[in-house]
Amino acid sequence: MRKLLTAILLLALLISSAMAEEAEPRVLVAYLSRAGENYNVGEAREGSASAAYAGYIEKGNTAMMAAVIAELTGGDLFEIQTATPYPEDYASMLQVAQEEIDTDARPELAAHVENMADYDVIFIGYPIWHGQMPQAIYSFIEAYDLTGKTVIPFNTHEGSGQSGTQRVIEAALPGSNVLQGLAIRGKVAQEDPEQTRSLIEPWLEGMNMKRANAGSEAEVLATYQAIQQAMFDKDIETLDRLYQDGTTFTHMSGKVQTKAEFFGEIADGTLNYFAYDIHDPQIAVDGDEASLTASVTLTAKVYGASGSWTLPVNAHFTKINGQWIAHN
Repeated sequence: MRKLLTAILLLALLISSAMAEEAEPRVLVAYLSRAGENYNVGEAREGSASAAYAGYIEKGNTAMMAAVIAELTGGDLFEIQTATPYPEDYASMLQVAQEEIDTDARPELAAHVENMADYDVIFIGYPIWHGQMPQAIYSFIEAYDLTGKTVIPFNTHEGSGQSGTQRVIEAALPGSNVLQGLAIRGKVAQEDPEQTRSLIEPWLEGMNMKRANAGSEAEVLATYQAIQQAMFDKDIETLDRLYQDGTTFTHMSGKVQTKAEFFGEIADGTLNYFAYDIHDPQIAVDGDEASLTASVTLTAKVYGASGSWTLPVNAHFTKINGQWIAHN
């Protein structure tokens, strides 16, 4: 009996040890990215000296990559920003970047990661300027002790690939485990989210960095976005397909409606939805069940009143025949 208890205890210890070894690493996705004028993307601005080859964008190319990496790995996002922002004008930015390269500058950063010691894996993202990574990336990696951590570079470019920055980071971080990075054209990252994702997913899978539920979380978010679009389009067929029978809808006033009542008022123009912006969606998946919490700013005209309202969202989904279906 004592031998049996000893064997059971040993087995429990081995299982606990294996579970500890398989614990998911904590991931940080740090990136430097410029909005404003960028090469070969966005809309040209009248009077700009860069109008022939650059356009204005609201969100930087590398930020687009970073968001997908964070989603698929479960990583925390951190934007690397300089205390003195780079100029929005593309030609002026290039001049500043060249001056920093010529002087081997270390631009002062606007903020730092306070808990860097807590992270096991650090993705570091950046654009390629003048064939090099921005000098602010040196400021970032030199600000921390990354010894023993896994570091993975990623970057956007318009034809230069990694431009030797893989070797630069490996040389700068001899005590880190630097894995093979990924380079994506800025135009692809900015304008083709599906292709961007198709390039990032196998790269992460090859390093065993993609979370098991990451694909499901993206599917849940896509379903929620499809529901919102169907509301704008008054596409009752899609709404009916993506909501379970028996689902009810509660308005800000407390009024509760059935599917038929709610969809009927969308169809007849009593409820008109024009735009939405989802903030910080958090998705949890457990097998074929999922939940999404967020806040959403809706622009609408409802019961004759027009405006924008920010509302909390707590949505539930069940996967049925391969499709996530919303319900109460």
